[in-house]
Amino acid sequence: MKTPRTDSDAYRRILATAQDLFYRNGYRATGINEIIEKSGVAKATFYAHFPSKEDLAVAYVKSMNELDLDALEAGIRNIPGPDEKLVALFEFLIPWSEKNKYRGCGYLNISSEIPDAAHPVRQATKGHFDAIRAIVAGLLQELKAKRGKAWKQRDLDKVADDFMLIFAGALALGQIYHDPKPFREAVASAKRLLE
Repeated sequence: MKTPRTDSDAYRRILATAQDLFYRNGYRATGINEIIEKSGVAKATFYAHFPSKEDLAVAYVKSMNELDLDALEAGIRNIPGPDEKLVALFEFLIPWSEKNKYRGCGYLNISSEIPDAAHPVRQATKGHFDAIRAIVAGLLQELKAKRGKAWKQRDLDKVADDFMLIFAGALALGQIYHDPKPFREAVASAKRLLE
């Protein structure tokens, strides 16, 4: 089978439409025919790019991951120290959620609709959180080197896990309360964790 061109206008329109509909309405509630109609492509064009809805969902998660990680890395790039960058990961969530008209974490939302943990979409969402954890782990290594003896005995894997629990918890509670307060609380929790 021919690999679809990811730089084609049709591919981009289909993916942009899916991003909007999957996030706003949910994965299961969004049908292929609705995506075809709203993206303005022919059915054959859709299937030439995405043989199934699952293929589209995997592309959606991967493209969302790329955009979100780029935005996250840009958001902390000019912050001086690893401890400030770790806190900034949480501070980033406040304006990000407001800009994106937050309706919950897109990764958690789509994962909750697919019960099979081995499903390719679930694996792609796991990849997003693994990538964030890798950023956190790298910053914690820098912080341990900076703090020397004071952090000699710190278990960095445990601290990274704690950061991820705070991060994912803030994402989930932000949706439940439809308020940025959980993100502000996550900032305070991150600061306590680094004391």
